[in-house]
Amino acid sequence: MATTRFKRRRPSELEWGADTGIVWHPSETETHYEHPVQSFCQFRKSFELPADAAAEGKLRIFADSKYIVYVNGVYAGRGPCRSDPRWQYVDEVDVGGLLRPGDNSIAVMVLYYGYGTGQSIDRIPALLAELRTAAQGGEALIVGTDETWLCRKAAAYDERAPRVNGCQGPIEIYDARLETEDWYKQEAVAEGWTAAKKRDFKLSPFWNLLKRPIPLLEETELDACRLAGRGVASKLAAPSGRLHLDMIEETKGIRLFAADSSDSPLDVWSKPAAAGEAEVLTYDFGRIEPGYLQIDVTGTSGTIIDVAYAEELWEGKALLNASNNRSLDRFILAEGRQRLEIAFGWKACRYVQLRIRHADSRPVCLHRIGLRTRGYPVTEPAVFKCSDPMLQRVWDISAHTLRICMQDAFVDSPSREQQQWMGDGRWQALYQTYYAGDGRLHRKLLEQVGQSQDWQGMTAQRYPDGHHNYPPIPSFCLHWVSSFGEYLEAYGDDGLLAEWWPNIVQALRWFSGFENKEGLLEDVPYWSYIDAGEAPLGRWPDVERGGIVTALNLLYLEAVRCAAGYARLVGDTEAEAYYARTGDRLADAVKRSLWMQEAGAYADCRVEDVLGPLFSESANALALAVLHEAGDARSEAIYRSVFSSVAQGSAIQASPFFMQVVYRALGKLGREDRMLDLVRERYGPMVEAGATTVWEWWELFYPDARTGETQYSSACHAWGSMPVYMFLRSIAGVRSLEPGRRVVEIAPWLPDGLDWAEGEIPTACGRLTVRAERESGGRTGAMLLHLTVPEGLGVLAKGESLGAGEHHLRIG
Repeated sequence: MATTRFKRRRPSELEWGADTGIVWHPSETETHYEHPVQSFCQFRKSFELPADAAAEGKLRIFADSKYIVYVNGVYAGRGPCRSDPRWQYVDEVDVGGLLRPGDNSIAVMVLYYGYGTGQSIDRIPALLAELRTAAQGGEALIVGTDETWLCRKAAAYDERAPRVNGCQGPIEIYDARLETEDWYKQEAVAEGWTAAKKRDFKLSPFWNLLKRPIPLLEETELDACRLAGRGVASKLAAPSGRLHLDMIEETKGIRLFAADSSDSPLDVWSKPAAAGEAEVLTYDFGRIEPGYLQIDVTGTSGTIIDVAYAEELWEGKALLNASNNRSLDRFILAEGRQRLEIAFGWKACRYVQLRIRHADSRPVCLHRIGLRTRGYPVTEPAVFKCSDPMLQRVWDISAHTLRICMQDAFVDSPSREQQQWMGDGRWQALYQTYYAGDGRLHRKLLEQVGQSQDWQGMTAQRYPDGHHNYPPIPSFCLHWVSSFGEYLEAYGDDGLLAEWWPNIVQALRWFSGFENKEGLLEDVPYWSYIDAGEAPLGRWPDVERGGIVTALNLLYLEAVRCAAGYARLVGDTEAEAYYARTGDRLADAVKRSLWMQEAGAYADCRVEDVLGPLFSESANALALAVLHEAGDARSEAIYRSVFSSVAQGSAIQASPFFMQVVYRALGKLGREDRMLDLVRERYGPMVEAGATTVWEWWELFYPDARTGETQYSSACHAWGSMPVYMFLRSIAGVRSLEPGRRVVEIAPWLPDGLDWAEGEIPTACGRLTVRAERESGGRTGAMLLHLTVPEGLGVLAKGESLGAGEHHLRIG
């Protein structure tokens, strides 16, 4: 019997100074149950450091819900890392370079939501911070949050602002006229500030304070690359008084004019339009980027700049909708030059469309529109290049999508939701094993989704999550179980599996309650999501009618077989035998009960003992991946009926989310050539439409079935970045033979029409470079292979074991 089912390791804890505690404004901490909503609060602490103080200094900090921190008037960072408050991650910011002997100051602004979002779980308004440095003698100097800190409400921010959507916090409405000083600078006056109220964090809703398990995000500054257009928006005859609704209505009447190609995005003058009209200026960043909008403007007091963000424009307009995308902000200008920046509500966009509502007859000058971009630090991302322009663009958009969806979690999209979904995260984690080779986000995903597990074993479909607008997705719980195996394969056994093994057992135990007499899952509750299929306008997989869902049973089979392997690794022989039996029984039942003989494919479902009429790529790709071997009669039938070129239109097409499973299935059959055809057919239209990232679905803009109005899906969804994985694994031909990619096999593939391809791939030992090219003339079918192998990496190529250095081989 595995002891991991009965024992766990002792968790690590952070030590804090005796006087350090949670602080907040005293007017909003009278009770534990009457919380403010969208409260912006500023904090300050002045302190002295001796002349012999060390140059090092670490600031530990977290806040419920968001913070931005300055040291001696210099911006030092934002946070915190998303976490379950029961296991609250604490950021550690290196501020040594900002400290100095003598007078010093720390200034923090915090936004407390007062509600849950798709990235945060509401607790109490809170700031906890502690600076640690030392004198030359080694004596620790600690400056922690306590009653000596000063605080005040940030009057320039409108606490009544509408939310972006249910997944995010508020739109920022900032009135620069009410910010009477640079509050974060050391010389700021003390008038209007009051002593903060402190409470002991040991008896707070933050039960465990843990060191942030991932690095701080990387930030850079980016300028808009062009002024894309000008226009005017007419004042509404009967505004509702609700900013987002009025902006949506106003968008319908915007009149646009093309910008002069010689127009620079710098120092753009905006003059008052006709009475009742706002000037519209559209700026382009060249591709979708995530970050905090920056505006450097010389303005007139009371002039309003409304900002609408867009991943892509529709007929030149930044579309918004009331239900799930109010991607807006508002700045009200003071007199003179001012440098404005969004404090908390980062957005992802290619375009920002400004509506400038002048306060008087004077013009304003927009000196610069920019972003402070943000993302997970990837020091040496993978590179892929090839001779085919279409495939190169597919790589480019796929890699960029994956990169900008790597934040403080694998987020589904950096614009609309910014949430950590388990299904999305599984594929993103797999793609980045090639792209970045950094397992910390993958580990965090598995741990945080595990933290959501209820007493019966079901995990949340996304986490941390205080949004609670949907029930769990059982298939995503199964993705969670199987993703542990992909983590082990990529990074080896670092103790993660043993720590979570009891929870994996509990998750599978939940599913066992829905097994019928055949061993098939039947009438499983909650959200029966498998894949979006041909959304938004086409067919979805037939999985919503209850009964026996084929794809769910195949995901269950995959998870059960993974669990048998995990049990062997942790020494749980009882579980290993049980899951092996369960898997064999389930596999037989699927083959016996869900096959459509005439169609040559597996039906999507069986309801009331009748097979459904529809079959999908998603269900049949899973069948190839986890149920059948290459060469099986049914494997050949599935290929002909579902995936071959003559079968197009018969099966419900998989969405970008399921293309990883389709690749896995066709690769198993040795039909990567067909997979590449599908990449060209499905990703090619995105490239031809000018996409800079991979879309959520195969269509981006589409008419609403009820109103006919133009709707849109996400233009940036990393669940579809499968080409990153495929191109490096199949075309560059790099496949791992040992966990951590310390030993790899290299067998490049140049399909018809591809003259050369090359890749640079991070490994545990350094960067591996592979270049394959057809021999000059291309008549012999031979291929030349050039490798640069880092020290310590084992490489097998053409049956040879290669050491560090450069190698040149001829294949064929």
